[in-house]
Amino acid sequence: MIRVKEGGAMPPGEVFLRPSRVEVDLDAIGANYARIRDVLGEVKLCAVVKADAYGAGAVMVARHLESLGIERLAVVTLDEAVELRQAGIRAPILNMGAIFPDQAPLAVRYYIEQMVFQPELLGALDAAARAAGVLARIHLKVDTGMSRYGLPAEAAAALIARLPEWPALECIGVMTHFPMSDGLDKSFAQLQIGRFSALRREVEGAGRRIPLWHMCNSGGVLDLPEAHMDMVRVGLMLYGYYPSREVRRPFDLRPALQVRTRIAAVRTISRGDSVGYGRRYMAEQPERIAVLPVGYADGYDRKLRNIGEVLVAGRRAPIVGGLCMDACFIQVTDIPEAVEGSEVTLMGSDGGEEISPHDIAARIESVSYEVMARWGRRLPRVYRRGGEIVAIRSDLTAEN
Repeated sequence: MIRVKEGGAMPPGEVFLRPSRVEVDLDAIGANYARIRDVLGEVKLCAVVKADAYGAGAVMVARHLESLGIERLAVVTLDEAVELRQAGIRAPILNMGAIFPDQAPLAVRYYIEQMVFQPELLGALDAAARAAGVLARIHLKVDTGMSRYGLPAEAAAALIARLPEWPALECIGVMTHFPMSDGLDKSFAQLQIGRFSALRREVEGAGRRIPLWHMCNSGGVLDLPEAHMDMVRVGLMLYGYYPSREVRRPFDLRPALQVRTRIAAVRTISRGDSVGYGRRYMAEQPERIAVLPVGYADGYDRKLRNIGEVLVAGRRAPIVGGLCMDACFIQVTDIPEAVEGSEVTLMGSDGGEEISPHDIAARIESVSYEVMARWGRRLPRVYRRGGEIVAIRSDLTAEN
Protein backbone atom coordinates (compact mmCIF):
# COMPACT_ATOMS: atom_id res chain seq x y z
CA MET A 1 0.00 0.00 0.00
CA ILE A 2 0.99 3.67 -0.37
CA ARG A 3 0.88 5.82 2.70
CA VAL A 4 1.05 9.59 2.25
CA LYS A 5 1.85 12.11 4.94
CA GLU A 6 -0.32 15.21 4.78
CA GLY A 7 1.02 18.54 5.93
CA GLY A 8 4.65 17.61 6.50
CA ALA A 9 7.38 15.04 6.31
CA MET A 10 7.16 11.55 7.71
CA PRO A 11 9.55 10.77 10.56
CA PRO A 12 11.92 8.17 9.04
CA GLY A 13 11.43 5.73 11.90
CA GLU A 14 7.71 5.57 11.14
CA VAL A 15 8.08 5.23 7.40
CA PHE A 16 9.41 1.75 6.76
CA LEU A 17 10.30 -1.30 8.77
CA ARG A 18 13.20 -2.46 6.68
CA PRO A 19 16.49 -0.53 6.49
CA SER A 20 16.98 -1.57 2.85
CA ARG A 21 14.89 0.58 0.53
CA VAL A 22 14.57 2.36 -2.81
CA GLU A 23 14.47 6.14 -2.46
CA VAL A 24 12.65 8.01 -5.22
CA ASP A 25 13.17 11.73 -5.81
CA LEU A 26 9.94 13.03 -7.34
CA ASP A 27 11.51 16.45 -7.91
CA ALA A 28 14.18 14.80 -10.08
CA ILE A 29 11.52 13.08 -12.19
CA GLY A 30 9.75 16.41 -12.58
CA ALA A 31 12.95 18.17 -13.61
CA ASN A 32 13.78 15.47 -16.16
CA TYR A 33 10.26 15.65 -17.55
CA ALA A 34 10.54 19.42 -17.97
CA ARG A 35 13.88 19.19 -19.80
CA ILE A 36 12.61 16.54 -22.19
CA ARG A 37 9.39 18.47 -22.72
CA ASP A 38 11.37 21.59 -23.69
CA VAL A 39 13.31 19.68 -26.36
CA LEU A 40 10.19 18.22 -27.94
CA GLY A 41 8.35 21.44 -28.71
CA GLU A 42 4.92 20.53 -30.11
CA VAL A 43 5.64 16.77 -30.15
CA LYS A 44 3.59 14.87 -27.59
CA LEU A 45 5.28 12.95 -24.79
CA CYS A 46 4.20 9.50 -23.62
CA ALA A 47 5.80 8.55 -20.30
CA VAL A 48 6.68 4.87 -20.03
CA VAL A 49 5.85 3.58 -16.54
CA LYS A 50 6.03 -0.14 -17.29
CA ALA A 51 7.80 -2.52 -14.89
CA ASP A 52 6.58 -0.48 -11.91
CA ALA A 53 8.04 2.68 -13.46
CA TYR A 54 11.46 1.05 -13.86
CA GLY A 55 11.44 0.22 -10.17
CA ALA A 56 10.34 3.66 -8.98
CA GLY A 57 6.71 2.72 -8.33
CA ALA A 58 4.20 3.23 -11.13
CA VAL A 59 1.32 4.66 -9.11
CA MET A 60 3.29 7.42 -7.40
CA VAL A 61 5.23 8.28 -10.55
CA ALA A 62 2.05 8.37 -12.64
CA ARG A 63 0.32 10.61 -10.10
CA HIS A 64 3.25 12.98 -10.10
CA LEU A 65 3.49 13.10 -13.90
CA GLU A 66 -0.26 13.57 -14.16
CA SER A 67 0.00 16.59 -11.86
CA LEU A 68 2.60 17.99 -14.27
CA GLY A 69 0.29 17.60 -17.26
CA ILE A 70 1.59 14.41 -18.87
CA GLU A 71 -0.26 13.66 -22.10
CA ARG A 72 -0.15 9.87 -22.00
CA LEU A 73 1.27 6.96 -20.01
CA ALA A 74 2.45 3.62 -21.36
CA VAL A 75 2.61 0.14 -19.82
CA VAL A 76 3.06 -3.35 -21.26
CA THR A 77 0.45 -5.46 -19.45
CA LEU A 78 -3.23 -5.00 -18.72
CA ASP A 79 -2.49 -5.59 -15.04
CA GLU A 80 -0.21 -2.55 -15.00
CA ALA A 81 -2.88 -0.46 -16.71
CA VAL A 82 -5.64 -1.62 -14.35
CA GLU A 83 -3.43 -0.86 -11.33
CA LEU A 84 -3.14 2.74 -12.49
CA ARG A 85 -6.86 3.10 -13.18
CA GLN A 86 -7.77 1.62 -9.81
CA ALA A 87 -5.39 4.11 -8.19
CA GLY A 88 -7.34 6.96 -9.78
CA ILE A 89 -5.11 7.78 -12.75
CA ARG A 90 -7.24 9.46 -15.43
CA ALA A 91 -4.62 10.22 -18.11
CA PRO A 92 -4.76 8.17 -21.32
CA ILE A 93 -2.94 4.84 -20.86
CA LEU A 94 -1.46 2.91 -23.76
CA ASN A 95 -0.89 -0.80 -23.24
CA MET A 96 2.02 -1.61 -25.55
CA GLY A 97 1.91 -5.33 -24.77
CA ALA A 98 -0.01 -8.08 -26.49
CA ILE A 99 -3.35 -9.27 -25.15
CA PHE A 100 -5.66 -12.11 -26.16
CA PRO A 101 -9.19 -11.65 -27.54
CA ASP A 102 -10.83 -12.83 -24.31
CA GLN A 103 -9.13 -9.93 -22.50
CA ALA A 104 -10.70 -7.31 -24.75
CA PRO A 105 -13.61 -6.52 -22.36
CA LEU A 106 -11.11 -5.64 -19.62
CA ALA A 107 -9.26 -3.22 -21.87
CA VAL A 108 -12.55 -1.58 -22.80
CA ARG A 109 -13.85 -1.46 -19.23
CA TYR A 110 -10.80 0.45 -18.01
CA TYR A 111 -10.51 2.72 -21.06
CA ILE A 112 -7.12 1.39 -22.09
CA GLU A 113 -5.65 2.30 -25.46
CA GLN A 114 -4.56 -1.10 -26.75
CA MET A 115 -1.73 -1.99 -29.11
CA VAL A 116 -3.11 -4.29 -31.83
CA PHE A 117 -1.93 -6.06 -34.95
CA GLN A 118 -4.24 -9.10 -35.25
CA PRO A 119 -7.66 -8.91 -36.97
CA GLU A 120 -9.02 -11.31 -34.34
CA LEU A 121 -8.24 -8.84 -31.56
CA LEU A 122 -9.72 -5.98 -33.56
CA GLY A 123 -12.95 -7.94 -33.78
CA ALA A 124 -12.95 -8.75 -30.07
CA LEU A 125 -12.31 -5.14 -29.07
CA ASP A 126 -15.03 -3.94 -31.43
CA ALA A 127 -17.54 -6.40 -29.95
CA ALA A 128 -16.61 -5.43 -26.38
CA ALA A 129 -16.88 -1.73 -27.19
CA ARG A 130 -20.28 -2.14 -28.84
CA ALA A 131 -21.54 -4.10 -25.84
CA ALA A 132 -20.36 -1.34 -23.52
CA GLY A 133 -21.69 1.45 -25.72
CA VAL A 134 -18.29 3.13 -26.09
CA LEU A 135 -15.49 3.53 -28.60
CA ALA A 136 -12.32 1.51 -27.99
CA ARG A 137 -9.08 3.30 -28.83
CA ILE A 138 -6.31 1.37 -30.53
CA HIS A 139 -2.73 1.84 -31.74
CA LEU A 140 -1.79 -0.34 -34.70
CA LYS A 141 1.66 -1.92 -34.31
CA VAL A 142 3.95 -2.15 -37.33
CA ASP A 143 7.07 -4.30 -37.40
CA THR A 144 9.80 -2.33 -39.15
CA GLY A 145 12.65 -4.54 -37.95
CA MET A 146 12.29 -5.43 -34.27
CA SER A 147 10.60 -8.77 -35.11
CA ARG A 148 8.63 -8.77 -31.88
CA TYR A 149 5.05 -7.57 -32.33
CA GLY A 150 3.35 -5.99 -35.30
CA LEU A 151 2.43 -6.40 -38.93
CA PRO A 152 4.97 -5.97 -41.71
CA ALA A 153 4.64 -2.50 -43.18
CA GLU A 154 3.24 -3.85 -46.46
CA ALA A 155 0.42 -5.63 -44.59
CA ALA A 156 -0.32 -2.74 -42.24
CA ALA A 157 -1.72 -0.50 -44.95
CA ALA A 158 -4.19 -3.21 -45.97
CA LEU A 159 -5.37 -3.69 -42.39
CA ILE A 160 -5.76 0.06 -41.89
CA ALA A 161 -7.96 0.12 -45.00
CA ARG A 162 -10.17 -2.50 -43.33
CA LEU A 163 -10.71 -0.53 -40.11
CA PRO A 164 -14.24 0.60 -41.12
CA GLU A 165 -15.25 -3.05 -40.65
CA TRP A 166 -14.97 -2.41 -36.90
CA PRO A 167 -17.02 0.77 -36.31
CA ALA A 168 -16.64 0.76 -32.52
CA LEU A 169 -12.86 1.14 -32.84
CA GLU A 170 -11.04 4.45 -33.00
CA CYS A 171 -7.53 4.10 -34.38
CA ILE A 172 -5.66 7.00 -32.84
CA GLY A 173 -2.12 5.75 -33.36
CA VAL A 174 0.29 3.78 -35.50
CA MET A 175 3.47 2.70 -33.76
CA THR A 176 6.74 0.87 -34.25
CA HIS A 177 9.89 0.43 -32.18
CA PHE A 178 13.66 0.82 -32.55
CA PRO A 179 15.81 -2.15 -31.50
CA MET A 180 18.93 0.02 -31.82
CA SER A 181 18.57 3.78 -31.61
CA ASP A 182 21.21 4.55 -28.97
CA GLY A 183 24.33 3.27 -30.73
CA LEU A 184 26.74 5.12 -32.98
CA ASP A 185 25.60 3.25 -36.08
CA LYS A 186 22.17 4.60 -37.02
CA SER A 187 21.91 2.83 -40.38
CA PHE A 188 19.27 0.31 -39.29
CA ALA A 189 17.29 2.99 -37.47
CA GLN A 190 17.33 5.06 -40.66
CA LEU A 191 16.03 2.04 -42.59
CA GLN A 192 13.17 1.74 -40.11
CA ILE A 193 12.37 5.43 -40.37
CA GLY A 194 12.18 5.04 -44.13
CA ARG A 195 9.81 2.08 -43.88
CA PHE A 196 7.55 3.76 -41.36
CA SER A 197 7.48 7.07 -43.23
CA ALA A 198 6.61 5.30 -46.47
CA LEU A 199 3.67 3.60 -44.75
CA ARG A 200 2.45 6.91 -43.43
CA ARG A 201 2.59 8.48 -46.88
CA GLU A 202 0.65 5.55 -48.31
CA VAL A 203 -2.03 5.71 -45.62
CA GLU A 204 -2.43 9.47 -45.79
CA GLY A 205 -2.35 9.36 -49.57
CA ALA A 206 -5.39 7.09 -49.39
CA GLY A 207 -7.21 9.76 -47.39
CA ARG A 208 -7.03 8.27 -43.89
CA ARG A 209 -5.76 10.50 -41.09
CA ILE A 210 -4.48 8.91 -37.90
CA PRO A 211 -3.49 11.45 -35.21
CA LEU A 212 -0.45 9.79 -33.62
CA TRP A 213 2.43 8.21 -35.49
CA HIS A 214 5.15 7.27 -33.03
CA MET A 215 8.37 5.29 -32.99
CA CYS A 216 10.96 7.04 -30.79
CA ASN A 217 12.24 5.78 -27.47
CA SER A 218 14.79 7.70 -25.37
CA GLY A 219 17.63 7.07 -27.83
CA GLY A 220 15.50 8.24 -30.73
CA VAL A 221 14.48 11.38 -28.87
CA LEU A 222 18.13 12.33 -28.45
CA ASP A 223 19.68 11.31 -31.76
CA LEU A 224 16.88 11.02 -34.31
CA PRO A 225 14.82 14.22 -34.29
CA GLU A 226 13.57 13.42 -37.78
CA ALA A 227 11.72 10.45 -36.23
CA HIS A 228 9.91 12.38 -33.47
CA MET A 229 6.77 12.53 -35.61
CA ASP A 230 3.63 13.19 -33.52
CA MET A 231 4.65 11.57 -30.22
CA VAL A 232 7.65 9.96 -28.52
CA ARG A 233 7.76 7.35 -25.77
CA VAL A 234 10.28 8.09 -23.01
CA GLY A 235 11.19 5.82 -20.13
CA LEU A 236 14.77 5.67 -18.85
CA MET A 237 15.48 9.39 -19.27
CA LEU A 238 12.56 10.30 -17.02
CA TYR A 239 14.29 8.44 -14.21
CA GLY A 240 17.57 10.26 -14.74
CA TYR A 241 19.74 8.17 -17.04
CA TYR A 242 20.79 8.32 -20.66
CA PRO A 243 20.24 5.04 -22.55
CA SER A 244 23.91 4.65 -23.53
CA ARG A 245 27.26 6.38 -23.53
CA GLU A 246 27.02 6.99 -27.29
CA VAL A 247 23.93 9.22 -27.40
CA ARG A 248 23.98 13.01 -27.41
CA ARG A 249 23.54 14.61 -24.00
CA PRO A 250 22.00 18.03 -24.66
CA PHE A 251 20.92 18.61 -21.06
CA ASP A 252 21.65 17.30 -17.59
CA LEU A 253 19.48 14.60 -16.09
CA ARG A 254 18.92 14.10 -12.37
CA PRO A 255 19.00 10.48 -11.18
CA ALA A 256 15.72 9.80 -9.41
CA LEU A 257 16.44 6.44 -7.75
CA GLN A 258 18.84 5.56 -4.99
CA VAL A 259 19.03 2.16 -3.34
CA ARG A 260 20.29 2.21 0.23
CA THR A 261 20.59 0.00 3.27
CA ARG A 262 22.32 0.08 6.67
CA ILE A 263 25.07 -2.08 8.06
CA ALA A 264 23.51 -4.82 10.17
CA ALA A 265 26.71 -6.27 11.64
CA VAL A 266 30.48 -5.81 11.55
CA ARG A 267 32.76 -8.80 11.95
CA THR A 268 36.54 -8.93 12.40
CA ILE A 269 38.00 -11.97 10.69
CA SER A 270 41.52 -13.42 10.63
CA ARG A 271 43.81 -14.60 7.87
CA GLY A 272 42.38 -17.79 6.38
CA ASP A 273 38.80 -17.11 7.46
CA SER A 274 36.15 -17.35 4.74
CA VAL A 275 33.07 -15.25 4.06
CA GLY A 276 29.64 -16.49 2.96
CA TYR A 277 28.28 -19.55 1.18
CA GLY A 278 30.74 -21.60 -0.82
CA ARG A 279 33.68 -19.93 0.95
CA ARG A 280 34.12 -17.74 -2.13
CA TYR A 281 36.26 -15.21 -0.31
CA MET A 282 39.26 -16.02 1.90
CA ALA A 283 40.93 -13.36 4.00
CA GLU A 284 44.68 -12.98 3.47
CA GLN A 285 45.06 -10.76 6.56
CA PRO A 286 42.86 -9.50 9.41
CA GLU A 287 39.88 -7.67 7.93
CA ARG A 288 36.66 -5.92 8.95
CA ILE A 289 33.63 -7.31 7.16
CA ALA A 290 30.25 -5.58 7.23
CA VAL A 291 27.03 -7.50 6.66
CA LEU A 292 24.30 -5.78 4.64
CA PRO A 293 20.68 -6.94 4.99
CA VAL A 294 19.97 -7.09 1.25
CA GLY A 295 20.50 -9.93 -1.22
CA TYR A 296 19.57 -11.48 -4.51
CA ALA A 297 15.93 -11.96 -3.48
CA ASP A 298 15.78 -8.14 -3.49
CA GLY A 299 17.13 -7.91 -7.03
CA TYR A 300 20.80 -7.43 -6.15
CA ASP A 301 22.54 -9.63 -8.70
CA ARG A 302 24.59 -12.61 -7.47
CA LYS A 303 27.15 -11.97 -10.21
CA LEU A 304 28.40 -9.00 -8.18
CA ARG A 305 30.23 -11.35 -5.85
CA ASN A 306 33.84 -10.27 -5.45
CA ILE A 307 33.51 -7.64 -8.22
CA GLY A 308 30.81 -5.22 -7.08
CA GLU A 309 31.13 -2.10 -4.94
CA VAL A 310 28.99 -0.03 -2.60
CA LEU A 311 29.47 3.41 -1.05
CA VAL A 312 30.05 3.92 2.67
CA ALA A 313 30.82 7.36 4.11
CA GLY A 314 31.52 8.62 0.59
CA ARG A 315 34.06 5.87 -0.11
CA ARG A 316 33.95 2.72 -2.22
CA ALA A 317 33.85 -0.62 -0.44
CA PRO A 318 34.16 -3.93 -2.33
CA ILE A 319 31.60 -6.70 -2.16
CA VAL A 320 33.30 -9.88 -0.97
CA GLY A 321 32.04 -13.45 -1.01
CA GLY A 322 28.88 -14.72 -2.60
CA LEU A 323 25.60 -12.87 -2.21
CA CYS A 324 23.02 -14.63 -0.05
CA MET A 325 19.31 -14.51 -0.72
CA ASP A 326 18.90 -11.91 2.01
CA ALA A 327 22.38 -10.55 2.77
CA CYS A 328 25.76 -9.68 1.32
CA PHE A 329 29.19 -8.73 2.62
CA ILE A 330 31.51 -5.78 2.10
CA GLN A 331 35.10 -5.24 3.18
CA VAL A 332 35.44 -2.08 5.31
CA THR A 333 38.91 -2.50 6.84
CA ASP A 334 39.98 0.94 5.65
CA ILE A 335 36.68 2.69 6.46
CA PRO A 336 36.63 3.22 10.24
CA GLU A 337 33.33 5.14 9.95
CA ALA A 338 31.62 1.89 8.90
CA VAL A 339 29.84 0.65 12.01
CA GLU A 340 26.52 -1.00 12.74
CA GLY A 341 23.76 1.29 11.53
CA SER A 342 25.91 3.16 9.01
CA GLU A 343 24.20 4.10 5.74
CA VAL A 344 25.31 2.21 2.62
CA THR A 345 24.49 3.12 -0.98
CA LEU A 346 24.11 0.26 -3.43
CA MET A 347 22.98 2.47 -6.32
CA GLY A 348 23.17 6.24 -6.21
CA SER A 349 25.47 8.93 -4.84
CA ASP A 350 27.33 9.50 -1.59
CA GLY A 351 29.67 12.43 -1.27
CA GLY A 352 31.53 12.80 -4.54
CA GLU A 353 31.12 9.15 -5.55
CA GLU A 354 28.34 7.56 -7.59
CA ILE A 355 27.33 4.04 -8.57
CA SER A 356 24.89 4.24 -11.47
CA PRO A 357 22.77 1.43 -12.94
CA HIS A 358 25.12 1.61 -15.92
CA ASP A 359 28.03 0.82 -13.59
CA ILE A 360 26.26 -2.18 -12.08
CA ALA A 361 25.16 -3.37 -15.51
CA ALA A 362 28.73 -3.27 -16.79
CA ARG A 363 29.88 -5.50 -13.92
CA ILE A 364 27.20 -8.14 -14.51
CA GLU A 365 27.26 -7.88 -18.33
CA SER A 366 23.68 -6.65 -18.54
CA VAL A 367 21.84 -3.38 -19.22
CA SER A 368 20.79 -0.58 -16.91
CA TYR A 369 17.11 -1.27 -17.62
CA GLU A 370 17.41 -4.71 -16.02
CA VAL A 371 19.28 -3.36 -13.02
CA MET A 372 16.56 -0.80 -12.28
CA ALA A 373 13.59 -3.05 -12.94
CA ARG A 374 14.84 -5.89 -10.76
CA TRP A 375 14.75 -4.13 -7.39
CA GLY A 376 12.14 -6.26 -5.70
CA ARG A 377 8.88 -5.72 -3.89
CA ARG A 378 10.46 -6.48 -0.50
CA LEU A 379 12.22 -3.11 -0.71
CA PRO A 380 9.98 -0.25 0.42
CA ARG A 381 9.76 2.72 -1.94
CA VAL A 382 10.40 5.95 -0.09
CA TYR A 383 9.30 9.11 -1.92
CA ARG A 384 10.87 12.50 -1.39
CA ARG A 385 9.83 15.94 -2.50
CA GLY A 386 11.64 19.09 -1.46
CA GLY A 387 14.13 16.91 0.39
CA GLU A 388 11.45 15.50 2.70
CA ILE A 389 9.82 12.07 2.79
CA VAL A 390 6.25 12.56 1.60
CA ALA A 391 5.06 9.00 0.97
CA ILE A 392 6.00 5.36 1.38
CA ARG A 393 4.95 2.26 -0.47
CA SER A 394 5.36 -1.06 1.27
CA ASP A 395 3.96 -4.15 -0.42
CA LEU A 396 4.50 -6.33 2.65
CA THR A 397 3.07 -4.49 5.65
CA ALA A 398 -0.32 -2.88 6.06
CA GLU A 399 0.89 -0.59 8.81
CA ASN A 400 3.62 1.07 6.74
